[in-house]
Amino acid sequence: MKKERHSDRGRGMTFLFLGFLGIVSLAGMITPQKAFSDSENRYLQKKPEFTVKSLLDGSYGEKYEQYLSDQFPGRNGWIGLKVTSERLAFQEDVNGVYFGKDGYLIEKYDTEDVEGEQLNKNMEKLAAFTGAAEKSLGKDHVRVMLVPSASQIMTDRLPFLAAPYDQGRVTELLFERLKEAGNSPEMVLPAEDCLKSFRDEELYYRTDHHWTARGAFLGYRLWAESMGLIPWTEDMFDIRTASSEFHGTVYSKLNVPWRYDSIEVWQPKEPQDYRVSFDGEPKEYDSLYFPDALKGKDKYAVYLDGNHAITKIENRSIEGDQKEKKLFIIKDSYAHSFAVFAANHFGTVYMADLRYLNLNLKEWMEEQGITDVLVMYQIPGFAKEKTVSRLVYK
Repeated sequence: MKKERHSDRGRGMTFLFLGFLGIVSLAGMITPQKAFSDSENRYLQKKPEFTVKSLLDGSYGEKYEQYLSDQFPGRNGWIGLKVTSERLAFQEDVNGVYFGKDGYLIEKYDTEDVEGEQLNKNMEKLAAFTGAAEKSLGKDHVRVMLVPSASQIMTDRLPFLAAPYDQGRVTELLFERLKEAGNSPEMVLPAEDCLKSFRDEELYYRTDHHWTARGAFLGYRLWAESMGLIPWTEDMFDIRTASSEFHGTVYSKLNVPWRYDSIEVWQPKEPQDYRVSFDGEPKEYDSLYFPDALKGKDKYAVYLDGNHAITKIENRSIEGDQKEKKLFIIKDSYAHSFAVFAANHFGTVYMADLRYLNLNLKEWMEEQGITDVLVMYQIPGFAKEKTVSRLVYK
């Protein structure tokens, strides 16, 4: 009798599980594929095309696994449920995110997330590019700013036993690589030291991986002083909160109820005559800020309209020698909230995102008459970014 009861229970559980799989499979078939996730602010993997080559080299299997994960019905809800259950088990980090003090969600990076073959390749490209650019433009006209993420600076907000990767190692490796190549290590700006001096302030968002406008302002002042420029002071700006309802990229890894961030815009009190254009298009804008972005999920795009292959900023209010100066920033999105400050010192500022751009940088820089260069990346992002391979000056 007991065996029969156990057998019936086992069959019931089997049918229940198969029924669940059937419902999920049916939902997957009738639910349209999503190209973009607003909550995660990224493009999702679509069903990959099968080829014998992709099967043999393993890329088909990897993409198909990612496709199943990205297109799973109710994915955001399942992620939130998983995170909640793990938090109830008193885990201090979930999905690569620390639950920090004062409401901070801080991305966790381990050694394997940063150091590896890709970082070595990127270091080699960066050293070669900056060395060649320095010889062409002059020692005082090339700078590198690798910005640490929040886990490196806001250590007092981390959980008690948190031990994230020491991102200062990346800067040390870059110093060594530049010395080996005979370049000037002085071109590398000490962003970590600068930010740590002000870490009691809100330098990073609580729910996003970017630095705040205040953090970017500190980075700008460090850069300007290294260039022999007189940096603007805080009292030269009207600072206002553009939105108090920002949930960023780190929040999107968790999908659990959390407090909102605020986004600030810093408008010069002395009016500036800006002209902003993107990707060589003729249409121009007269502001560095794009308030329509505040209506969507990616509110960080209020700074210079988010990611573009080439962003051009002209400041027609600049006078004197600086009017003819042209700054070229090779960057990730950390530069967007930085460039709104740098634009007050150069007649023209260009920003290039190598993820969306593939051209001969040396020829393009000569055609545009570039006088100064800044390479700016967040450290963990730089370590993994494969398009740094396009950082070539020859």
